[in-house]
Amino acid sequence: MSGLIDFINRNFIEGIVNDTSYNHFDMITYVIILFVGVFVITKLLNKLRIKVDEEFVIATIPFIFMGSVYRVIEDADLLKPPVKYFFITPLIFFVIFAICFGTLLVARYLEKRKKIKNYTHAYATTGLILSLAVVVILIFNTSSKWNPGILVYALVPAIALTEIVKKLSPVIGMTYLRSRMYSFAIFSFLLDSFTTYIGVDLMGYMNKHPFSSFLTSIAGTGAVLIPLSLVLAMLIILMLEKDSAKEKGTDEKYMLTLTLIVLGFSMGARNLLAMVFGV
Repeated sequence: MSGLIDFINRNFIEGIVNDTSYNHFDMITYVIILFVGVFVITKLLNKLRIKVDEEFVIATIPFIFMGSVYRVIEDADLLKPPVKYFFITPLIFFVIFAICFGTLLVARYLEKRKKIKNYTHAYATTGLILSLAVVVILIFNTSSKWNPGILVYALVPAIALTEIVKKLSPVIGMTYLRSRMYSFAIFSFLLDSFTTYIGVDLMGYMNKHPFSSFLTSIAGTGAVLIPLSLVLAMLIILMLEKDSAKEKGTDEKYMLTLTLIVLGFSMGARNLLAMVFGV
């Protein structure tokens, strides 16, 4: 029993308390928890008769961004123990989910009571307001060593490459990449890879993710993540489209696409904000 406790402390608890790099054990565990959570949430949304579609995916993006901002606030040491532990992976996923799902339920209830016209719009607007509020907190509590130029270096190429993919999508038989949902999923992966490259190669940040660190060490540069992330995102989307074409139920497709966005955008936005605010 003591060996098991030591294993848990070494591979899970210490990583949360000290906010250190991920290892293979906690990384795999968190991914499993994420996908199990996606399955459970999909079933729950179906029972609550909440429509899972592209509009729902887009409306949830502000909450993903909010999670990234909270993560940067923790990186900036603006939160103290034990509160800060709730804003480190994996606990932050549960915190953001509670805020997100709670907002969704309230918005759905208000629509049923005829207090609002569209619960999805209210849900998205609330997420946007909460995100901007947290950004304001970050602005007023960080040092003046900001580097807004990072916004150009990271966002411009990520957006440009996303647009190129959209333009070329009919040529490769993937016209559906032009949808807002898939476009943002591709942008999310590109933002993560571009910010990782800039942060690790050019600004001396440390990559906490073992898999991308391994690829970077082999290639000698984080730039290798850019084409790899693009290819990976497109292959996953291709498989999602093929599966959804065979089966009538598409909730899983939308939820898995949302999961892609969570994985890419949460890390990419965190990297971007950390570098911009000099955290």
